[in-house]
Amino acid sequence: MNTPATDRLKVCAEHQQRVAYVYVRQSSMCQVRNNVESQKLQYGFAEQAVQLGWNPERIIVVDEDQGKSGALPQARGGFGGMVAAVARSEVGIVMSFELSRLSRNDLDWHHLVYLCRWTNTLIADEQGLYDPSSTNDRMVLGIRGQVSELERDSLVHRMVEARWNKARRGEAVTIPPAGYELDEEGQLQFSSDEAVQASVRRVFEKFDQLGAARQVFLWWRSEGLNFPVRKMVARTHPIVWRPVCYRLIYQMLRHPIYAGAFVFGRSESRRELDPETHKLVLRRGLRRIVEGWPVLIQDHHPGYISFEKYLDNQEQLHRNAVMTSQPTDESHQGAPRAGRGLLQGLLRCGHCGRRMYVNYGGANGRRTLQYRCARYRLLETECQLAGGKRIEATVIEAFLLVAQAAGPEAAALAGEHLRAEIERTERQWKLRIEKAEYEAQRSERQYMAVEPENRTVARELERRWNERLLEFETLRDQAARASRGRRPLTETELARAQDLGRNIEAVWHASTTTIRDRKRLLRTVIDEVQVRSEEQRHLVRIVWKGGAVTDREVVRFRQGDGQARPHRTAAEIVELVRKLARDFDDTQIARILHRQGLRSGLGRAFTKAAVTALRYKNDIPTCPKKEPRESKDGPFTADEAAHELGVSMHTVHRWLREGVLAGEQAAPYAPWRILLPEDIRRRLAGGAAPEGWVGLDEAARRLGISKSLVAHWVKQGKLKAVRTAVGNRQCWRIEVPSADCGNQPDLFGQIGNGITEE
Repeated sequence: MNTPATDRLKVCAEHQQRVAYVYVRQSSMCQVRNNVESQKLQYGFAEQAVQLGWNPERIIVVDEDQGKSGALPQARGGFGGMVAAVARSEVGIVMSFELSRLSRNDLDWHHLVYLCRWTNTLIADEQGLYDPSSTNDRMVLGIRGQVSELERDSLVHRMVEARWNKARRGEAVTIPPAGYELDEEGQLQFSSDEAVQASVRRVFEKFDQLGAARQVFLWWRSEGLNFPVRKMVARTHPIVWRPVCYRLIYQMLRHPIYAGAFVFGRSESRRELDPETHKLVLRRGLRRIVEGWPVLIQDHHPGYISFEKYLDNQEQLHRNAVMTSQPTDESHQGAPRAGRGLLQGLLRCGHCGRRMYVNYGGANGRRTLQYRCARYRLLETECQLAGGKRIEATVIEAFLLVAQAAGPEAAALAGEHLRAEIERTERQWKLRIEKAEYEAQRSERQYMAVEPENRTVARELERRWNERLLEFETLRDQAARASRGRRPLTETELARAQDLGRNIEAVWHASTTTIRDRKRLLRTVIDEVQVRSEEQRHLVRIVWKGGAVTDREVVRFRQGDGQARPHRTAAEIVELVRKLARDFDDTQIARILHRQGLRSGLGRAFTKAAVTALRYKNDIPTCPKKEPRESKDGPFTADEAAHELGVSMHTVHRWLREGVLAGEQAAPYAPWRILLPEDIRRRLAGGAAPEGWVGLDEAARRLGISKSLVAHWVKQGKLKAVRTAVGNRQCWRIEVPSADCGNQPDLFGQIGNGITEE
């Protein structure tokens, strides 16, 4: 800086007593790495402060904002700290090699000049020294700030326009994703690696088959296949194979480059004023819709799919979205999910034409399947609310009737599709194994080419060779394991599949057919189902793929109309549930009904949810909360009685069958209610027997009867007996004189004496 004498007169002792700030900044990290000379000039500018009389210890270099743009106001921490120091009158001079380094926007620049004016702080650059308190210098500084902002805008505008001009010609091609590479002329072409091409094509094939990006991801992961990814760290940007994740599948389906189209401007960045903080905020990555793409050149390069197919895929992804679509979005159908509503995404209101969504509700908090018109969400006014079960049954009946004829042909196509699927998967594994084998052979050639004496290089090449061999063996083992579970259908299995195709109803109701599978089956042939509710009926119109229409009527039952309803649970079962609900919860009731072999009106086994729904439907109160047991005598359940007596459940049930224990059940297979008074506990709890009481064998010998008869008398109470422990066994101890026949020996003696006397 050439400092004239007039500029030096602006520096006084008051300025030199304060600190001097030297501000260093470059706009991007690329400039920080490459423009080294500019850094040296800016750091060397601190010597000018020494020439103006500042002590080197009172010179502060601010370089915290390296790599940050000066165009955004209040976005730089180092500049903000310097401005705060100026406001505290701690700074004598602010220096920068170029004033444009300080700021490229009017807000920061004029704020700094304003504070320097009232705190008597100087500003200096390579052109000279300025005193903001002077009117002339302040005018020059204002013009310099505006020129800096104008210069920056002009540079950006020139670069952006050149970039857009190149994009309009379809030449603004950067690093392509996996599946493409650039030739010598910079044109896009298919990847030269067949394995990469096969993987990309497979993604789109599986999406056509499965209809959802997540299902493609789950299939890919289940097969154990890796996914090709362009590595963006090395200069060569090689293709690497990594474990698949959902983001990779979704990005490939969304990218228009795979449709042979060149697109520029799919997203944009906007600077907006935050209404709360009143700060300028840069919002990046705002996506534009397809119609809003500034540059779209179709058939720009070879594509894996057509552009029309790409648009269909985007529509399918949009329909699959769950949380992003609005109720008024009539194209939204949603991917098939595991919910109960089989017509999810297919049903449309016959009154207003809006979609109908699944709703679970009903009187008294019932979980009843319903379909509600989307008008309720939009306007909060009811259009129609239809019960789902009978409408679904009508649609399913029509579907099975239509699919019956095409079943055998569909089974044959499925067998052919499975065979082709296995071939494509095996080809993917084969290509990957070939690639791994080539890498191993290449490493071997490199190792063999090195001189044996050059051990420092030979050891490293040997290590790489071993790694490639290990990768090759691992990949081959993975392919062998994956191929074990894949095989085409045999002739017998194909014939069986055709038989199932003729009996599509059995396939539909099979336990292995999931709700998601049933929804996919319906969507293959049904475009939409229109429902129009009237007073006594639902008018159902099924629109098939291709435009054919089938009309059906469903009787509409209302609460209290007195009509006999199909699938009603038997009145005897309802009364049994009413009786059991006094003592048992829904889980116990479901267990009792299941063990009795009873079924609901739909012919299904009872579950806790089914019992709960049945109680709500018939106004059966739930089991009252059990109070703590007041009496130690019970009643107890069988397992509780076993615990109290210290015996097994098997023993308790045997005693109940034999009459040793008294108990009752509210219904067959219901929990037992057993009383355990003190005398029963003493008798059965396994305590010590009184002195003189004998075992079963001895009691039978003394009484002169069989052991089975002794046991029978014990059960009937004719003999007093208790349970006692003998080692690890539990056995009876009996009081023989307590028997009603205890005087039999005397009677025999009297008879014998009488005979003798005669």
